[in-house]
Amino acid sequence: MGTVSIIVIGVVAITVVAVLGDMISKIAQARAKGREAVGGSSQAEIQSLQTRVASLEARLEERDEGVRKLQEEVRFVSRMLEDKSSGRPGL
Repeated sequence: MGTVSIIVIGVVAITVVAVLGDMISKIAQARAKGREAVGGSSQAEIQSLQTRVASLEARLEERDEGVRKLQEEVRFVSRMLEDKSSGRPGL
């Protein structure tokens, strides 16, 4: 019985060590990737992304203004159609 228990304890110990080693290596890799992501971005890349975001925001504002103008035109045309249809009998 002593031999069997030693073998079982050995197998369990090897499994625990392997799992802990795997967890530690994954944590180390995640930290390395985190440091790389923070330190790896160059200032030029950040500047180009800021420029692109500003450009997209400007385009969005232009489109919003265009939508507002179209809404005003639709309201105007709707009023004109209501006025013409209410002024004519039988329509």
